[in-house]
Amino acid sequence: MKAVVYHGQEDFRVDHVEDPKILEPTDAIVRTVRTAICGSDLHMWHAPTMEIQGFTVGHEVLGVVEDVGADVRHIKKGDRVLVSCTTGCGHCQMCQHDAWGACEKTTAHGMWTNIFGNPILPGGQAEGLRVPYADTNLYCVPEAIEDERALFLSDILPTGFMGADLAEIQIGDVVVIYGSGPVGVFAQRSAVLFGASAVIAVDLDDGRLAKAAARGCVTVNPTKQDLSEVVAGLTNGRGADSAIEAVGSAPLVTECINIVRPGGHVSVIGVITDDPVPISIMHGIMGKNITFRAGMVEPQKYIPRLLPMIEQGKLDPSEIITHRMPLDKAADGYRTFANHDEDVLKVVLEP
Repeated sequence: MKAVVYHGQEDFRVDHVEDPKILEPTDAIVRTVRTAICGSDLHMWHAPTMEIQGFTVGHEVLGVVEDVGADVRHIKKGDRVLVSCTTGCGHCQMCQHDAWGACEKTTAHGMWTNIFGNPILPGGQAEGLRVPYADTNLYCVPEAIEDERALFLSDILPTGFMGADLAEIQIGDVVVIYGSGPVGVFAQRSAVLFGASAVIAVDLDDGRLAKAAARGCVTVNPTKQDLSEVVAGLTNGRGADSAIEAVGSAPLVTECINIVRPGGHVSVIGVITDDPVPISIMHGIMGKNITFRAGMVEPQKYIPRLLPMIEQGKLDPSEIITHRMPLDKAADGYRTFANHDEDVLKVVLEP
């Protein structure tokens, strides 16, 4: 089958690879109908070439079940399904505590190896993929929901919603969201669902800010405006109630801490590859009594909550799609997305 394969920095190619096969009785094989390029994929695109190469990338997938293992009970051949980007076994202590991202079985080889698109778990930018623990990691899509409205439940819509959830947004809150990329958009939408009275979108891309303004956000380009003044004007000087980092930038973590009021909340959902990240404890988090939360998304927690919102028309995740390309053009899609060309926001690939 065809797949987008990692060969190094800014070198993703569409190659022919072996078809996925059932390896365990809890597996399923999914034929990909739609997949997408995620902002976190760009971390691999930009990063220095890794020693291990030749694996299929991608973790946002919607498809149709082609085959299931003998122990799969709730998914069957022919089902149209979402693939959770994070895999869990569903039975270990971590999964039972809603911590699928820390599953004792699927992370046995190390952190993040349970997310599709690595040498241990080949990804979904391909004509098909093997999904372990199918009953836990696949979700049937109601007929009323079109493919592209459901696709982003695999990762970035739950990620944005999780950002608002971790930020403990209350009705009437003023919320600052750093980043108006795909995850930032869904954090903005989610903040409104949680009852925010004002959502301040912060970005350096004026095109993305224009889209944020159209969806009702107050917009700030920090190279042209003073964010602290905007926040002060909306809060009588007290500071934002919550701030969400949706970019993946270590310095913005400090910005979040600085912009919230005493007793406020900071939520970090951007993938930050700098480690460790220096943050102010005494004069920041402790001194201001800030609640600080961060994490990798676990769609298993949020898909059941968000599917009805889409089905009832409360959310239309397809609003972020700006580019559609055949799988063969994936490298072009990566270059366009990485360079912010053509007013790009989200690239969907069709095998």
